[in-house]
Amino acid sequence: MAEENADLFNAFAEDHAFLGKSFYELSQALRSNDVAAARRLATHLDRDAGAHIAFEEENFYPTLAGLVDENEVETMLHEHQEGLSLVQQLCDLSPGTDLSDDQRKKMLRRSEAMERHIAECGNLFAAMGRLTSVEQEKLHEELIQWRLQRPSWRRHAAAFNEKKASSSDIG
Repeated sequence: MAEENADLFNAFAEDHAFLGKSFYELSQALRSNDVAAARRLATHLDRDAGAHIAFEEENFYPTLAGLVDENEVETMLHEHQEGLSLVQQLCDLSPGTDLSDDQRKKMLRRSEAMERHIAECGNLFAAMGRLTSVEQEKLHEELIQWRLQRPSWRRHAAAFNEKKASSSDIG
């Protein structure tokens, strides 16, 4: 096992604490049918989760590719898309919009799925610990760079999907 880079582990844990708390609060708002609060929380997630999502998708998951099952990475990417879809849907609501019970329940299921995704990301700490200290330091630096860039989740997703599409056009 590689010597752990505490900075990477701490930053990763800090991000997941924020994400977990935010999606928990979003679920609570949806449970109580507080659409305005859910919309506000989604806007907050769009603005503040983008750096971490970008880091995971662009740097972290590719680095872990040989250490975790490929299907696990694909599942995590799919879950990010589901979370993003929820955030987009809530951000795009006009102020004062009411949700039907069915809409609210569907959104709640997606928010709760993101809560589970975030909790299960803790399983990646073991894989992270198998990286060399050089790889861990590089990942920490990349996470810091994403934090400095502060992309919104939606802006990152658009750029990431465009990059994937153009790379598949080449291949």
